[in-house]
Amino acid sequence: MRHHPVFSLLPSMWRLLRPRGRGRVRRSGDRIWLFLLLLGVVGYFVWDTYFRPIPQVYKAAGGLELYFAPAQGREAKSRLLGLINSAQTRIEVATLELEDREIGQALVRAAARGVRVRLFSDSDYHREVRESLGVRSSNQARCETLQRVQVCYDSRNNALMHHKFVLIDDLGVWTGSTNLTWNAFERNNENSLWLPVRGLVEVYRAEFDTIFAGQESGLGRSERFQIGSTEGTVYFSPAGGREGRGAILDLLKRANREIWIAAFVLTDTRMVEALVQAHRRGVRVRVVIDARNLENSRDETLKQAGIEVRKDGNPYTMHHKVMVVDGEWVVTGSYNFTNSGFGRNNENLLILRDSALAQRYQREVEATWRAGTRL
Repeated sequence: MRHHPVFSLLPSMWRLLRPRGRGRVRRSGDRIWLFLLLLGVVGYFVWDTYFRPIPQVYKAAGGLELYFAPAQGREAKSRLLGLINSAQTRIEVATLELEDREIGQALVRAAARGVRVRLFSDSDYHREVRESLGVRSSNQARCETLQRVQVCYDSRNNALMHHKFVLIDDLGVWTGSTNLTWNAFERNNENSLWLPVRGLVEVYRAEFDTIFAGQESGLGRSERFQIGSTEGTVYFSPAGGREGRGAILDLLKRANREIWIAAFVLTDTRMVEALVQAHRRGVRVRVVIDARNLENSRDETLKQAGIEVRKDGNPYTMHHKVMVVDGEWVVTGSYNFTNSGFGRNNENLLILRDSALAQRYQREVEATWRAGTRL
């Protein structure tokens, strides 16, 4: 599902067609042409958003993999290590932090056997990256080479490089909520996806190349893709953050039965408003929020509206950024439901449509909900 800014322009475009009073009424012929132009523009974007066929390069017959940590954390890390070990030509890693020695050493071994390995991380995690790669360094430059791994760090002071994705050759994209840390796989509530679509790799790689080269707001190019019965769209913040946020808001506005949310943090007021409105029109809304982030999240607004809200029961971190809507749609990725998530941070957001996949996510959110405490 893709959100186009043109839809928000419709009211002002329509006003151009209305009569302006005696002596200022547009000729009927002019209004007809303007109406046809408006109809054509809207028609194109409706077709492009909902009906344009997905090119074959963005389609795969199957192979999507989903892992939930901590229950499947070790399995997920083993799978990621296997993918890194199998790489033949190139690996790109964009991660808030690399703090797992096994993954770091797998990247070093890949670079040693001739694979081009590039890593982009947040500037707050120089030490963790270097320790994971087995290197001591006090280099203050934006980029450095460590054990043949090319490493660059985000240079902004007011934003996070919050991605969590790994690209393996042209085979697929590893992404989700999971940072490349021991805690993420062993202790936290996380979800990881393997998306084996060549065209999707190209989209992610274009975003990676842009931020790695220094344009740290990224390209923000959204793209539709399909894996078996799963249809999806990827969005990138901050350059494409408003488009991604708009797509989430549209999905919440169209919900007609139920919305389940597991959120590390929930501060975006427009999303909170959309949830309240959904509740008022009879949609069942349930939200579980990481206990450490309740001070910042808008749980009070939700509770006052009559929405059921819980804090999670994981003594470590409930790190999901998941919405499941009407048992059919899934929102996931690195994207926190905050203003920074769409406006400042580097994020990748996935909106997926597949009832079977949605049921798997819903079971995870329900289990997280049951383990939580009512607020």
